Amino acid sequence: MNRYGIIMSELGFCAELLDPFIFQHVDVIARKLLPAFCETLDSYRAFTVLYDAEKDGDRELAMHYDNAEVTLNVNIGGTWEGGQVAFYGLATREETEALEVSLKRGHGVLHAGLELHKAQPITQGRRHNLIMWCRSSGIRNDLCPMCFQEPRVLPTNKFYHEGFAVPGGVSADATREMSEDLYD
Repeated sequence: MNRYGIIMSELGFCAELLDPFIFQHVDVIARKLLPAFCETLDSYRAFTVLYDAEKDGDRELAMHYDNAEVTLNVNIGGTWEGGQVAFYGLATREETEALEVSLKRGHGVLHAGLELHKAQPITQGRRHNLIMWCRSSGIRNDLCPMCFQEPRVLPTNKFYHEGFAVPGGVSADATREMSEDLYD
């Protein structure tokens, strides 16, 4: 959805930095604040988004919902004007009046992945955000968050970070171990 982002796992930020942050902190907070959207967070996808008001930069992001049960969006830097994040209610319900949030540098917002939202255009400068799509296979295996159908889950040692549990009782930790070579 954006042209100038970085997938954090490709830089090796997961094992030492983001895994502990997601599984020891975000999981605890999400289960308290958004219990209807997660049982236990057991996978995630973290990436950056760069908004740039220059001629060919990404200035905004169209309305969408995330491939996640819970999303943490943190502003990690830049100097800009405009660019509020507007929320419109859950994708499974009728759209509501926008609630706009301005993310100052270093601030973030935790929301349900099914929350319809968009990034309003920045009018000047550049802004970087770190997005963490946090996933809960306990929820996701019952209903795919993108198509709202019951998923057909097949065993694999790849793509464990997509958030579906592997059938046959293989734990998320065992699947992570099988997939470590993807990040080497």
